[in-house]
Amino acid sequence: MNKQEMYQMVIEAEIRAQMLYWSLSRAFQNPETCATFKELVELEVMHEEYMRKLFIQEFDGMEPIIKTQAETELKGVKLTEPLEVLRFAQSREDLARDAYLEIADYTEDPELKSVLSKFAIQEEDHKQLIQAEIDRLQGTMIWYDPAELSGLMED
Repeated sequence: MNKQEMYQMVIEAEIRAQMLYWSLSRAFQNPETCATFKELVELEVMHEEYMRKLFIQEFDGMEPIIKTQAETELKGVKLTEPLEVLRFAQSREDLARDAYLEIADYTEDPELKSVLSKFAIQEEDHKQLIQAEIDRLQGTMIWYDPAELSGLMED
């Protein structure tokens, strides 16, 4: 795989992620969950735009050749089960992170390696965003004021 193909593969992956999260945002009636997926769409759009900009700089104004993307299928995922869908979304973030790290290891270009490594970290951040939504739906997200702990901690 040459450098041009690597860029194009990353851009295509970002487009697929956008389509997935856009589909999921429409599948949920819960406004908070819907908003989480819409936020993820925006983050993936930023990744795509950044990669396109790097591609154009790297290849003297050429535009990347991107294969037409079909809407992502969610085979085996029950769209009526929010937690199942959110866990599926987390698994997609894991796949994206792993792919970026693999491509970063493969490339010898230090700038591309750095960008892909940063994207891998950001995909892990996306996974944590989804985890926060899982925690909210399960009622396990706990917010407290540290001042409430006074008297419970030993000096």
